[in-house]
Amino acid sequence: MSRIVTVAASKGGVGKTTLSLDLAAVLPRALALDLDWDSGGLTRMWGHDPTERRTARLLDSMESGNPPRPLRARRRPDLVPAHPDLASSAISATLVADLLPKWAAEWESQYRYVVVDTHPGANPLTDGAMAAADVVVVPVVLGARELDALEGMLDDFEGYRMLLVPMKVPATPPKRWVERLNAAAIKARVQVAPPLSLYPAMSKRVRRAALSLEPNPGTWVRRAAEEYRAVGKSVEESCV
Repeated sequence: MSRIVTVAASKGGVGKTTLSLDLAAVLPRALALDLDWDSGGLTRMWGHDPTERRTARLLDSMESGNPPRPLRARRRPDLVPAHPDLASSAISATLVADLLPKWAAEWESQYRYVVVDTHPGANPLTDGAMAAADVVVVPVVLGARELDALEGMLDDFEGYRMLLVPMKVPATPPKRWVERLNAAAIKARVQVAPPLSLYPAMSKRVRRAALSLEPNPGTWVRRAAEEYRAVGKSVEESCV
């Protein structure tokens, strides 16, 4: 069946949503599924406003058990959008962990990968998506508080197959934080993907096409897209 790649982080602001969008674009035949109900999540970044629709296809599918129908748009990966009502739903982690593999099996002929974006921190939707994942991709910013949160997450989810992705890495990475990241990865026996560089222009792209699907990319976009492709290769290898 389709491989489930869950992007999760215990702390917000580390680039999780951006990573989810571009990872779904670089992985072959990938579908993005958004479980983050905040307005700053993947669904809005993709360009969809769920409040403009009368129905919430993801919530309806979780009630019926049938796989939701994805949205499609140019220069974007196919998307199953989130909805604000996810925040107040009583959906259990067990239900999410059961439904995602079921849907992945039914999507197999169309998609090879299902990239699941999640709400940061502990909640039933994120816990269920992590339990169902073939690999949990964890974006990591090289800073003291961010690494504190990462180490706690690695302890809480010991035994999960994880891939750490250094995010927003400056041209000269701070050596002590790099060493701390590598030490945490070795202790938890998880892999570290190639880094994604810090691009100041990235923060200005609110609703956008995926970097790797830009029709006329500039220099920094081409560089960033190549970095995301390298991370995609690491994800593919982790799913084998």
